[in-house]
Amino acid sequence: MKKILLILLVIVLAGAGIGIYQWNKPHKTVDSEKGIPVQAKLLFSEFSSNEQAANKKYLNKALEVTGEVATVDQNQDKQKYIVLKTDDAFNGVMCTMRDSNQVPAVGQTVTVKGFCSGFTSDVKLTDCMLPEAGK
Repeated sequence: MKKILLILLVIVLAGAGIGIYQWNKPHKTVDSEKGIPVQAKLLFSEFSSNEQAANKKYLNKALEVTGEVATVDQNQDKQKYIVLKTDDAFNGVMCTMRDSNQVPAVGQTVTVKGFCSGFTSDVKLTDCMLPEAGK
């Protein structure tokens, strides 16, 4: 009986240690990641034509997407986001900006660095920043 309790105690302590480590692990940001350079139009085209292949290539990776800003807006969490133009008249590459003071103007051509979080009607990037502003 004592051996079983000792084994359970070791398992619980190991689980707690792993949980504490995961909780306190530094949050991954795009600052320290090397981004994959890609044009907004090409990125959207790849996701539109073959989402599975594009997911393998881009999902959860840091990207440096270059394109023209079509719109600037704010989401329900009061975060600023920009949409980069593509060949699709209604959809584009949506980049949620980390810093609301670092938002380019409509019509400006920019390179935005962020993590690709998937595709709905837009390609979504999170934790975005303008690499030029971070230097």
